[in-house]
Amino acid sequence: MLNIMKPVSYYNVEYLPNSTLKEKFGRNINWMLSLTPDQLLYNYRKNAGLDTKGTTPLTVWESPDFFFRGHFTGHYLSGASKTFVELTNTDEKDPQAVELKNRVDLIVTGLKEVQDKLSETSEFPGYLAAEPEKRFDNLEKLRFNGNHYVPYYAIQKLMDGLMDAYQYTGNQTALQLVKNLTSYVEKRMAKLTPERISAMLDTRWYQGSGQYIFHQEFGAMHRTLLRLYELTGKKEQDVFDLAEKFDRKWFRDMLINNQDKLGYYSMHSNTELVCAEGMLEYYHVTGDDQYKKGVENYMDWMHTGHELPTKGISGRSAYPAPADYGSELYDYPEMFFKHLSKLNGESCCSHDLNYLSSELFADTKDPVLMNDYEIRFINAIMAQQNNDSAIAEYLYNLSVAPNSVKHYDRGGFWCCVGSGTERHSTLVDGIYYQDNDDIYVAQYFDSILNLKDQGVKVTQDAHYPDQHFAHITVETEQPKDFTIYVRVPKWSAETTITVDGKAVKVQPENGFVAIKRNWSKKSEITINFDFQLRYQVLADRFNRIAIYYGPILLAAQKADLPASTVSAKEYLNDLEKVEGKNQFRLKGSDIIFKSLPEIPGETPYNVFVKVPEEPVAKTIDTQNDGAQFGHQWTLAVDPDKKNYLKITYSALDDDIYSFQIEDDDQVLFTQTMTKEEWPEDSYYIYPLPQSVTKGRDKLNIKIEPLDYESLNFDVADIDKIETMVATK
Repeated sequence: MLNIMKPVSYYNVEYLPNSTLKEKFGRNINWMLSLTPDQLLYNYRKNAGLDTKGTTPLTVWESPDFFFRGHFTGHYLSGASKTFVELTNTDEKDPQAVELKNRVDLIVTGLKEVQDKLSETSEFPGYLAAEPEKRFDNLEKLRFNGNHYVPYYAIQKLMDGLMDAYQYTGNQTALQLVKNLTSYVEKRMAKLTPERISAMLDTRWYQGSGQYIFHQEFGAMHRTLLRLYELTGKKEQDVFDLAEKFDRKWFRDMLINNQDKLGYYSMHSNTELVCAEGMLEYYHVTGDDQYKKGVENYMDWMHTGHELPTKGISGRSAYPAPADYGSELYDYPEMFFKHLSKLNGESCCSHDLNYLSSELFADTKDPVLMNDYEIRFINAIMAQQNNDSAIAEYLYNLSVAPNSVKHYDRGGFWCCVGSGTERHSTLVDGIYYQDNDDIYVAQYFDSILNLKDQGVKVTQDAHYPDQHFAHITVETEQPKDFTIYVRVPKWSAETTITVDGKAVKVQPENGFVAIKRNWSKKSEITINFDFQLRYQVLADRFNRIAIYYGPILLAAQKADLPASTVSAKEYLNDLEKVEGKNQFRLKGSDIIFKSLPEIPGETPYNVFVKVPEEPVAKTIDTQNDGAQFGHQWTLAVDPDKKNYLKITYSALDDDIYSFQIEDDDQVLFTQTMTKEEWPEDSYYIYPLPQSVTKGRDKLNIKIEPLDYESLNFDVADIDKIETMVATK
């Protein structure tokens, strides 16, 4: 049965004047207004052979010669359309709202001209893209020439943007353009066999065999087509049927059966994240609980095995190139240290994780989703926009190597610039939810909930988390009985709540305290949180910690942060709070720890502090090199506790070493090593899934060379192999 709780509509939530969110929202508007409709239409017009109006095109990912283009126009339409709603919530004649709607209309009109022109020559009518049809031809033929053409990714962003233009500004032409384009896609897909579609949409870089696997990214086509199906009254069965073609059985089964193989397959983080969004949308459309359960499993994987200290995701894969091609990939669960040597934490993933968290919370009321949402919003999303422009950061740098920096590119038009432009129009999303007349306050960011039809207004104005409390004003036009649920963050050990100055007993049920009463005229809720310093040990390197102050991740604004000679607990005791700020100075030094949003671009910082090894686990079995026995060992484990495998390696030559660590022929980990990326102290720790060790006292470990791309990889020389068991 579908849950009746829903996130509140954009039409009912407003930005609080003079708040940080309103400032970032305004900066994003100025960014959108700095671009012209002709620039956003340039590649589409050029592709159709139309006049480009003498316009200077956009750059890099939106340059006319880039191997895919057009995605940013879709993000722009979404951002402008949702911004129009937010602005007109407070002033129907707001001049910026009028200007943005005019721009949306101009872009949609221009896109109609493009679609009409392209339909004269395309294989089927309705084609609308900024790149030629041959991109789809090559995709269907599984052709790969070194560039990952992603035409479905680009048109999916455009389809969502057009639907937003229809839904939020009332532009009817925008909806018709989507219908036409959907008809085009339907006819293309009808030519293909199920086997070809499956191969075309297979995003697993590695599948346990030596040959290269064709790979492309197709965005949220599953979710977007289901949205169109709903938007048109669930009357177009052909649209639903087309959406199902983007619902890959192997991916669906992996989530439903709770088998996290994201790292084993070397999958692209945001590609699969938006596929989980599609599964949740399928649940919303059909009520199929299996799909919802699969998404719950996926989000649990993120929470327990893939999230960085910011609660963002993505990094390097466990494989050699081409399966490792940057910083946007999954590794095996809890394997962070080796892929934190480079950039990580793609911004798109943080936005999409919070979107999916919000949608799934409405279905499940799981407070873990909102706890992670809060930390991700404060530390990843609020750090994405530069302080003097709205250009968005692509990848964060939470490297365990020293001297990370944030890069704000002003001309890249990367995917994260697009998602950042879109999502900074809706920063007040994910705060409030409605369950019939009841209201859930899931986040404490400055905002206004205005339920005009119900005569209820809720205002938050405490400037949280700069201040350590929430102040919620509840106003009603008439006395009304309903319950307000307020979230108690997991990190806040001692939380107090008052209503109109009177204490409320804080006994959270499922993470929320219910305040049920007859609300009359005006009442004030104050929630005081327990901000304390705490630390988190890196899951696979026990001498690295990340430090938090309440929900705020702290980073040392310092190049070459010295390693600590005292324990993590003592290190926190040496941090002295800077008066009036959520910052800390390391005693006896000029080292300041502050939040990531406060650190300017191109300024060195360190998130991880190196400390003496924390007593996370103790060794229970040690063996030496087993090369003479075929790289095989039988090692003791604890059947009831968390276990770890620790392997110490010998020095390497100039070759690339890549191999798989197995237990009874089940691949547990893949390891790739080079001399240039030799691990600190020559070892790696591999957190073992408890599903592997539960009920067992021995593992049969075997290490085999990786079979990939017909390359001859070797196993690195091993000095020592150990099993460790958690001390708690």
